[in-house]
Amino acid sequence: MTRLLLILSCMQIIVRVTAGPPPVETIKFQAPDIFPGGFDWDDKHDRFLLGSTTFGSLFSLSLDGTLNEFVKDSDYAGKFAILGISVDGIHNRVVAVIQDLNFSAPVFSGIAAYDLDSNKRLFFTRLDTVVLKEGEKTLANDVAIDAMGNAYVTNSFGNYVWRVTKDGTAAVYAEDTILTTQPVVVNTSTDFYGLNGIVYHKNGFLLVVQTNSGALFKIDLNDAKVHNVIMRESLPSADGLVLRGDGTLVVVTREKVLLLGSASGWEAANVVGTVVLNSSDFVTCAAMRTSTRTYILPSYSSEIWGGMSRTNFEVREIQFSEEWQEDTPMWLIVVIVVAVLVVTAWRFQMAYFYKQYRRKRA
Repeated sequence: MTRLLLILSCMQIIVRVTAGPPPVETIKFQAPDIFPGGFDWDDKHDRFLLGSTTFGSLFSLSLDGTLNEFVKDSDYAGKFAILGISVDGIHNRVVAVIQDLNFSAPVFSGIAAYDLDSNKRLFFTRLDTVVLKEGEKTLANDVAIDAMGNAYVTNSFGNYVWRVTKDGTAAVYAEDTILTTQPVVVNTSTDFYGLNGIVYHKNGFLLVVQTNSGALFKIDLNDAKVHNVIMRESLPSADGLVLRGDGTLVVVTREKVLLLGSASGWEAANVVGTVVLNSSDFVTCAAMRTSTRTYILPSYSSEIWGGMSRTNFEVREIQFSEEWQEDTPMWLIVVIVVAVLVVTAWRFQMAYFYKQYRRKRA
């Protein structure tokens, strides 16, 4: 009986070790037709900040699901959408990209920054007037901020990057034929989306993804030179990007969230993890709450296009299966199994010796 209990106890340990992923967090909130675009984590105030594509306002979302209006700027609220946003904790501000969603004839692309404590506007800059050629259409999409406070905004129509200084001065920064000559691999109504998600790497470069080609680019901040990151597979429909504390890159696509790793300073990269999405959720971006806790924000944008209304939204934590499997490595399972066998064999042997000893004594 004792041996049976020991075996059952060890088997329970193995089951716990090899069980599925730990529970993840979901933050539900209600806001009729808010249809969020970008979002980011504000560590100082322990909240998410998110932008609305329909209201053109910024909102704060606490971990208990309380949603409050953060900024309603009369220069664009109710007129244009907020797409990418980035919290700049170093300079205590949030930077938001504003865009006219009339893609056939957009009349406005811009960027604005607000103080995280007072909500005060720090600058508001139009980008549609800062172009390579007069009269070209612009689609300001996502934003990343470097250590000096410069903001880098992707132009999905022009396939180049604007740089906006800390005081709001804008200029075309990175434009290269490599950004405009990639073969299109996405054959959908969103083929016009070029450069999209962008992140700043502390080693002095940007990583930028192109939605319709699935290409990933590295842009050196010293000279704005653009390099195509070598990958075994492209990233079709790629949208938002976020860097994790361990140096891996989260890439949001229409069908999946991918985790990329690089051992070459992002000269080359490979997919090392995958989370499958429900495409109807229309997830466009991700954010990090800690160095490893990754969150997504379904936008449900297809419901806007279908003339539908929605009240319930949520921020969802995701976890790559490769991570929680690595948390309980195979060698540990093997050690436990071997320990069970050794202890069981030892007890059988001791029982045999004890019986032999009793016979001799008898």
